Amino acid sequence: MPNKEQDFSRENDSTVGAKIRALRRIRGLSLQQMSQETGMSYSYLSGLENGKHSVSITNLQRIAKYFDVDMVYFLMPSGAVPKVFRKEELFRGNNAFADIAYRVITPEKTSNLQVSYVYLPPDEPSERHIHKHGKGQEMLITLDGCVCVMVEEERYRIEQGDCIVFDANIEHVMYTEEQPATFVIISSPPYGQNILPTTHE
Repeated sequence: MPNKEQDFSRENDSTVGAKIRALRRIRGLSLQQMSQETGMSYSYLSGLENGKHSVSITNLQRIAKYFDVDMVYFLMPSGAVPKVFRKEELFRGNNAFADIAYRVITPEKTSNLQVSYVYLPPDEPSERHIHKHGKGQEMLITLDGCVCVMVEEERYRIEQGDCIVFDANIEHVMYTEEQPATFVIISSPPYGQNILPTTHE
């Protein structure tokens, strides 16, 4: 009769191994160092990382303790793979920034925050769109140029390297004056979740 403990992660060998390898690499540890410090053989750990060996509950507990993580971590599905957006890719299709450019760069399934990369030419948008969301916060970081942000009646000039954080349920508007601007907006929760109707000035 199979030993249930020994077969604990048989269906998840690749996932468990990949997570062990990721934890080891992010800490800058070699397999040899991990082997010495855990008392597990080099060949066993190597096979484990490559999905060639199953891991018992006892050994998984030892590894979790070694990395100071909860054992459940090894059984949870991996998150979305990080995606890098290079500058030249962000506004592909826009004519040398001739018009306003806006691109959400977080995955569609992200439920906690939204990151958007924005370019505004000078004096844009010509008609200011006042936003007001049901809950959450927003953060704007200016990468280049200057963005004007009005939160209710207060106006702030957010220049290169500056950032502003404010409650999203307060009326706010973002626009440029004489300078164009490239900036990042971080919204939590994402736009579209509990957003109140948009009004215009």
